[in-house]
Amino acid sequence: MLLTRMLKVLLLAGLLALVAAMAVYAVAPSVFLAGAVATERWSAGLARHEKEVAGFRIVYLDGGGSGAPLVLVHGFGADKDTWVRVARVLRPKLRVIALDLPGFGESDSPLEGSYTIAEQVERLHGFVGALGLTHVHLGGHSMGGNIAATYAATYPNEVGSLWLIANSGIGSASPSELRKRIADTGKNALVPATQQEFREMLGWVMARPPYLPDRLAEVLAERAIANHELRTRQFAQLVREGSTLERRINGMPIPTHVLWGELDRAVNVDAVHVMMGILPNSDRTLMPGIGHIPMLEAPEETARDYLAFRKHYRL
Repeated sequence: MLLTRMLKVLLLAGLLALVAAMAVYAVAPSVFLAGAVATERWSAGLARHEKEVAGFRIVYLDGGGSGAPLVLVHGFGADKDTWVRVARVLRPKLRVIALDLPGFGESDSPLEGSYTIAEQVERLHGFVGALGLTHVHLGGHSMGGNIAATYAATYPNEVGSLWLIANSGIGSASPSELRKRIADTGKNALVPATQQEFREMLGWVMARPPYLPDRLAEVLAERAIANHELRTRQFAQLVREGSTLERRINGMPIPTHVLWGELDRAVNVDAVHVMMGILPNSDRTLMPGIGHIPMLEAPEETARDYLAFRKHYRL
């Protein structure tokens, strides 16, 4: 009898919680989104922290633990939460740290700031030092992969391995669909100015996007639109900098795993072949049916692929 009553109470509590969540979703979707993000971080074992580095307040997630950590660097327009679903699989085996680069996410993002690859490398180095770390494994996606690879070339004795996911910066690769579109029309799908352009952007960067309810998509679109001027300035800075990796990483002996979605429209998968030719201690994975953001499109597969790389190289 007591057990039956307890089950009824738990069922009622669950129903009330569900009703409350649905009400928040309907009335205040931004609050619902914040709660969902916090829940995903908690389930991945990641805690939010802040650190002052080079005049910037940098916000980051840290799973704790010992040993040389895996520091993860997001791509253009993204943030630290890009890595949360991957971290859920990685964290039981590794210490995972994911930061918001200055200019992105919750970190300080002055409109008049400068956000070149070279400057972000030095900020990342300052961040690593501020955490008291002297040796790390680095992972980076898209722009973040360019930053991670440049960091490794600049501070080779401080990096144990590299995980590069659809990294930008390979100038000799064939132009991507996105790059051709920018050249032909002057329109950058990565910098949406309207709700419709935000939805179109999702199609450009993901072949298999995770489910995103309409109300939450609207909140995310509003945030992207609010950053339109900042992102436009940042992209222009990156174009002017013209940072390419070929000479920088040619012959670099650091163990490197390159991961790419075969349906990537944002950065041409041809870059993989260039990198295999210049990185003597590297391997690759091409993921069928996946676009530019494997961490969101296939998080478990992406994480297990990385763990296999670490096991193979005994890292």
